[in-house]
Amino acid sequence: MERAIFTLDDKIIFITGAASGIGKATSLLCKDLGARVVAADLSTPDDIKAALSLSDRDLALQVDVSDEASVSAAMAQVKQTYGQLDGLVNSAGISGMGAAHQVPLASWEKTISVHMTGTFLLCQKALELFLEQKSGAIVNVASTYGLIGGTGNFSYNSAKGGIVQMTRCLAADYGPMNIRANCVAPGYIETPMTTMLDGDAAEPFRNRFVAMHSLKRAGKPEEVARAIVFLLSDAASYVTGAALPVDGGYSAAKEIIL
Repeated sequence: MERAIFTLDDKIIFITGAASGIGKATSLLCKDLGARVVAADLSTPDDIKAALSLSDRDLALQVDVSDEASVSAAMAQVKQTYGQLDGLVNSAGISGMGAAHQVPLASWEKTISVHMTGTFLLCQKALELFLEQKSGAIVNVASTYGLIGGTGNFSYNSAKGGIVQMTRCLAADYGPMNIRANCVAPGYIETPMTTMLDGDAAEPFRNRFVAMHSLKRAGKPEEVARAIVFLLSDAASYVTGAALPVDGGYSAAKEIIL
């Protein structure tokens, strides 16, 4: 009986950034666990379907998470197709490098629009369905740098910190309606967005960064996906407002070199 709480059988799960990285790994795992996946990405529906081998019971939607009309249209299609929504995973993201004095306003606004405005819009529109049902689970993808400070990524780190706080506020506002909100905080994960650290020039920095994780290795998207699926599932039915590090110990401890 207890094994059933770890499945997503017949649940409808909406995932942004679904065609690559953590979003792709989450989409594939949700499918494996019986969910119907609404895979949203900037890629074309055909490319999304090909990346995830989607079946006729799934949806592939081209969505700009920072655009309200695009998000509203996607949620309307979910309601028309399924009549319900059980889970939302906000995984779409971009990088945002540079210290504060180096960040052009346009770069700041783009990073904030994808991470924070995108998460806000998806949550807002999904909540319309969740409130009707009096149920739902939100999992936002933050970052270990949403939990601690860090150098050189002012826009990205600020946005991820905002997502952590947004998650807590969602949990507080909607818990009485049986709607849960949690986030994961990944450390260094091998995704297309971290390929900037590949190559000879960046290799020493990458190695130092990875060595700062207690497990002494980079994480895999599938490892983050497992944590996301746990938070979506009934196994986490009494978990809300949590920021779960999936960072190989990076945010918990640092070595002291004597």
